[in-house]
Amino acid sequence: MNLGDLLADVTGRLPEDRRQAVQGLVAKYGADENLRFILTLVAAGGKRERRLVRLLLNELEDLDERRKLSGTQQEG
Repeated sequence: MNLGDLLADVTGRLPEDRRQAVQGLVAKYGADENLRFILTLVAAGGKRERRLVRLLLNELEDLDERRKLSGTQQEG
């Protein structure tokens, strides 16, 4: 099974309002197939899954910021 098939399967199982939310983001910001799949998986998740995704995103942002700061300190 390829990514396109998986994307179609997950998208087909989404409630209409969540499908429209994903489609709206894709239309507004653009997204390749990988990103559409990630967005669709998040939209298919429940409250707990979405909360964990938010926590992961926050952690990744913090990591980026720490890397940025340590790179700046090493330069100075």
